[in-house]
Amino acid sequence: MFDIADGWVWALVIIGGPLLMGIFLYMYTGRRNQLTPTEKRMSDQAARENWGKEEIR
Repeated sequence: MFDIADGWVWALVIIGGPLLMGIFLYMYTGRRNQLTPTEKRMSDQAARENWGKEEIR
C-alpha cells in the first residue's frame, strides 16, 4: 500500500525540487552567456535605468 508519508516520496521532493531549480537556472544563465558584450552592456544599462520604476497594478 502506498503512503504519502513514505520516505521515498519525501526523498524525491527534497532532491527533485532543488534539482529542477538548478536546471532552470542553468538554462537561464546559458541564454545570458550567449549575448554579445555590447548586448550585455545594453541590458545592464537598461536594468539600472529602470530600477525601482516598475509599477505594480
